[in-house]
Amino acid sequence: MTIAKQIAVFYCNVALFDCDGTLVNSTGAISEFWREFGKTRPHVNPEEIIRTSHGCRTFDVINKWSPEDAEVEQVTQWESEIPDSFGQHAKAIPGSVELVKQFDSYSSQTKDGKQKWAVVTSGTLPLATKWLKLLTIEKPDVFITAEKVTKGKPHPQGYLAARENLGFGDKRSKVVVFEDAPAGIEAGEKAGAMVVGICSTYDPEKVRKAGANIVVKDLTSFRVTDYNKETEEFKVVVEDYFYADPEFLELV
Repeated sequence: MTIAKQIAVFYCNVALFDCDGTLVNSTGAISEFWREFGKTRPHVNPEEIIRTSHGCRTFDVINKWSPEDAEVEQVTQWESEIPDSFGQHAKAIPGSVELVKQFDSYSSQTKDGKQKWAVVTSGTLPLATKWLKLLTIEKPDVFITAEKVTKGKPHPQGYLAARENLGFGDKRSKVVVFEDAPAGIEAGEKAGAMVVGICSTYDPEKVRKAGANIVVKDLTSFRVTDYNKETEEFKVVVEDYFYADPEFLELV
């Protein structure tokens, strides 16, 4: 007897990707940055920052722990140097580059032919640009970085701006957010999106409890299989996952 397997399937008008921990596993590089930062600042606890601040803007973290260093231009420079100084500790999240390029390919079939995916990151433009270059991903037309928001994750401002810029700000539009950090998952949920949680930084239980609708190890089992020009929806199939809300499950 053959036992039917359940796959996860969802439909979306646009896809919004976090960067650190979602497209690139930069945890090692950023951890080394914080350790280096803390060497000359005894009031800073690098390990506590590493444990609690993933997904938050570097400026916000520095402003909390070392407010005397919270100068925008200086923080931006420090961030931009992370890939140069500690890039050897970073690597692509498996499947991330391929998935982004699938959305890019199908975007050419849309009514206006414009990209229907974006990056929304707590990193600065210089930092995020270097990570994308490392991954051989072209900088997207809609690229929301730390400089473009006044409120960082878990506030939804960045994701709301991205969906609006892509032309799908209406609450009825179907938006998917790809995230790894609880702060980002909360931001995506507040922005009215379904959320795919990637367990690159946290364990599946924590990612699920943060509110992710589908929880996965990485992005290797994702396939964009179709684009419906009438509904303007991508069909995305997920063949392997830790958890998926029942509404997304189908038998094959």
